[in-house]
Amino acid sequence: MVICMAAVCIARPAAAQTPRLGDVRDGDCLVTVLDVPAASDIHGIGVFVDGALLTVRPAVRHGARVELKLLSPLHENSTVAADVPPAGMTAPARVSQARQQSDPPPATCTEPTPPDDRSVFEASAYLGQSFDNFAPFEKDQYIPGKEQQQPGVYGRWLAGVEAQYRLIGDRGDDFQIWLGTHTLHGVRTADVNCTSTPSSGLCGGTTQQRFLATLEHQSSLEAHVDARVEFLTLQRTSDVPIKVFALARFGFVDVSGAPKVFNSDQLGAGVLTPVGVFRGSNASVGWGRSQQFQSNPGWNRLKISGTLLFDLMPGFRDQLEFWKRLAGSPRVFVSITVDRNPEHGPDSVTSYVGVDVDLRRMFFGYGG
Repeated sequence: MVICMAAVCIARPAAAQTPRLGDVRDGDCLVTVLDVPAASDIHGIGVFVDGALLTVRPAVRHGARVELKLLSPLHENSTVAADVPPAGMTAPARVSQARQQSDPPPATCTEPTPPDDRSVFEASAYLGQSFDNFAPFEKDQYIPGKEQQQPGVYGRWLAGVEAQYRLIGDRGDDFQIWLGTHTLHGVRTADVNCTSTPSSGLCGGTTQQRFLATLEHQSSLEAHVDARVEFLTLQRTSDVPIKVFALARFGFVDVSGAPKVFNSDQLGAGVLTPVGVFRGSNASVGWGRSQQFQSNPGWNRLKISGTLLFDLMPGFRDQLEFWKRLAGSPRVFVSITVDRNPEHGPDSVTSYVGVDVDLRRMFFGYGG
């Protein structure tokens, strides 16, 4: 009998326990209800501010604590209460004033989505020139010991296409997985004799003629496939947010006169900007192999690259009739790649400059 009475005495305070509100302060976007019974339907909880029922986000339970996210922040001196079925209304709580606050309360509780101008599919074509410290166009330049016999800077026309598709994630997500492809077709400047063939598409032709002539007379071809995992966004609320990514790249290099294509692969990490005037600009560093260098052709090469992309000046853009007819928005790119063996063996430093146009405008119009 005494034991039963003790059990009743212990149970009665627990049963008498009623839900209550946690602290609420000026600028809060979250209302916390404490001591919510396990039998309560949390999706039936209502939040009242100054007697008016608010629409809130779906409730989330953490044991006896339930959190409800507001659509707009609380303001000082307002009165907040919650209706928790079947327990009823909690005691009202007054929103306290913040004693110190560096920034004013937000106007909305909606979290801004990090800006991202990229659509699920991106494709572009480019035309330009490159300048190579070590021009990998002649097969005997790859022979160990001969890489220093032809010093100097070698130039070439280049053209190519690149495309990427977002496999996982949505625009603005921190975590995204992209699959991309890239081709680069090069023509040695030594192969272009504008004195004897002034009518060549590479000798003052239109932009379209240069692009097609580069593909027709290419003396080198580079192609690769990328798997890029973006996992972090830095400076997400700034004008130039940065995406941090890990990269796996597999491809090949083919040059005229070579007996076969050479593998060119890389594993690394980098950053890129997904929005704004410099959208698409990126930098990466990695470790890989470049088998076109026959001395030490294994996975022992440091690969560094950086590309700056930006919009053309309107006056310059108006002169590019081909791109205007495509309804594209040409952009300038300036790029540099470094491919070196930190210990010994030939190194390559290549600079690129040219114009890039969005191919989506040609076929689909501008996609968001």
